[in-house]
Amino acid sequence: MTGPTDVGHAHYFAFRDRLLGDLRTTILTGEQLCEAGRLIYRRPEAFSLYGIPAPRMASADIRLLGRTAIECCIDDYAAAVADALLDQHALLPDDGEQLQVVDLFCGSGNFSHHLAARLGTRVQAAELDPDVYEATRHNLEQVESAIDLHHLDYRDLLGKLPAQSERDTYFVEPPWGPAFTPAGLDLTRTSPPVPAILDDIRRSRAGHPCVIAIKTNDHIAHDSLNRSFTGARHLRTITPEPALPHGANMDFHLYQLTS
Repeated sequence: MTGPTDVGHAHYFAFRDRLLGDLRTTILTGEQLCEAGRLIYRRPEAFSLYGIPAPRMASADIRLLGRTAIECCIDDYAAAVADALLDQHALLPDDGEQLQVVDLFCGSGNFSHHLAARLGTRVQAAELDPDVYEATRHNLEQVESAIDLHHLDYRDLLGKLPAQSERDTYFVEPPWGPAFTPAGLDLTRTSPPVPAILDDIRRSRAGHPCVIAIKTNDHIAHDSLNRSFTGARHLRTITPEPALPHGANMDFHLYQLTS
């Protein structure tokens, strides 16, 4: 016998496959945005970006691709992590230098949007995919966000941003792709691999410490989170609400990265 939970589970994965398949680079309609909220987060209003819930996105001229609806960091998540970073910064020495915040794989830009608002600073963000970049650039203009969005590879952006302070913060969320395995999320198989990204950050900072925020799900394969951050100091893990009805829930981890 098939119950309501089984039916909802099947509908979610069928819709998810469409969002990452034929709708991957398509701007979603208002109805599709609400369906994404209902199937992914239990109700349309929970799917909210830039302070705008799904039922109001179309009228606010917010443009989201199918892939972004799956990959984005919603308001409830972004705000919780931004608050945690604000608390963490208060524990680090303030040397009077300007705080530098960098989002290396920007996507929707919603995480950067909340960081800019909560930390009171402009955020430097990179997005290489041209379709995602154009949609995000449009949305950030609509909400007048304090983000400098660059159509660049993350390594090119790092090359433009020398270290400013020990409180400098980098958000790391590369495409998961083949890293999303039956055994869980393998951070050594993201595109590019997380350990390689961390090495690039270290090189760009010439040994100066910084803060790293990284998004994962709660199914980590092969201890790849700890292995990726060997030598770094774990500061905090945040598991924000709401819990997802299907698949794996999101975790955000804060680390202090040293040379």
